[in-house]
Amino acid sequence: MLRIFFILLLPLLLFSKTQVLTYFPLETHLLNKIAQKEIKTREITSRYLETYTELPPSEISRLSNSRIFFHFGLDVEKKYANVLLEQNPNLIVIDISLNVNKIDNNPYIWTDPLNLRVVAKNIYDAFVKYDKNNEAYYKENYEKFLDEVDQTFLRIKQKLNSCDTQYVYVFDNYWDYFAKRFGIVTNKREKRILNISEIPQLNAFTKDKNIKKLLFSRNNNHEYILSLTNNLNITAVEDDIFNNTWQLNLLNLTQNLAN
Repeated sequence: MLRIFFILLLPLLLFSKTQVLTYFPLETHLLNKIAQKEIKTREITSRYLETYTELPPSEISRLSNSRIFFHFGLDVEKKYANVLLEQNPNLIVIDISLNVNKIDNNPYIWTDPLNLRVVAKNIYDAFVKYDKNNEAYYKENYEKFLDEVDQTFLRIKQKLNSCDTQYVYVFDNYWDYFAKRFGIVTNKREKRILNISEIPQLNAFTKDKNIKKLLFSRNNNHEYILSLTNNLNITAVEDDIFNNTWQLNLLNLTQNLAN
């Protein structure tokens, strides 16, 4: 009898949770750090995609039934927000990058751990505003997450302070916030194969700045990665900033840069 009661009660328990929507899993991971059992999450995509993709009406209808759409303020996310609001004008849309000091409108703020303190505050404030009854629960989780952020920052800082990495080559602006926070200079390279006439001067620059690493994302073309690393005798470091395990990702990035 008790089992039957629980089965009947389960849909009500699920329904009582706040239905929230994110664009990709990293955002979901951050929400769960603070809201945990009090939310039921949906994602527009299972991995970050830079370009907007038309969704079928049935999917738009399903997603727009969420109560809150949390996002990082990326251009592609703003497009989805507009579409979802047309379907459901009552959808609450929250940009969790609000109040972060941005570098030339660079949206990839989460590569600086201390920016996540601001992100966490935005998430916490939103849940307290729209679910006041669980404020104490959200506050406890919020404070735990801040401790996690601070510990991650200190581990990265200590590791990088003990190594000689000051300059790195990059193909994208994904790591601007990480570099600025930890005193690393990024030298951006074009996404193309090196011309043989460029190599002597670039080699001299590389040695002068003691550049040993090239940061690249998994979407980069391996031909121009090999062109740069082979000609300059440097190491390529792959890093996916959109990985949902933000802490592990930053610590692995730090380890690869310091080695």
